[in-house]
Amino acid sequence: MKIRLDPLDILFSEFVRKRAISRVEGCEYCGRKFYDKPKNDGTMFPAWKQLQCSHFVGRRSRATRYDPENAVGACFSCHIHMTENPYEHTSWFEKHLGSEAFDKLIIRSNIPTKPDKEAIKLYLQEKIKNLEEL
Repeated sequence: MKIRLDPLDILFSEFVRKRAISRVEGCEYCGRKFYDKPKNDGTMFPAWKQLQCSHFVGRRSRATRYDPENAVGACFSCHIHMTENPYEHTSWFEKHLGSEAFDKLIIRSNIPTKPDKEAIKLYLQEKIKNLEEL
């Protein structure tokens, strides 16, 4: 079954992956570095496009679907590994965020809410612009 993405999912994913490149130059889980690669047509394939957006709390939770604390940029193999090893994933995410922020994320994920998609879009566009200026 194909995962349905709306334009905000795509924008959020771009932000998370660009943020990972600015933080660790690659996968936030294993630390593997990614670099822009030249394509056959002479253009570049950006490093951030080589990562995936990995959510901790599943995208089904509307309250945290676009929460920057709920996602990291991960390489394909780490994304699969985290998905297949939920205890390790939980432990890593709690360490990554810190216990207090992790607990708050879990609480937020259980609050029924309808996100303000337009406000989130404007926020993400500004954050991406800031990352690109670095």
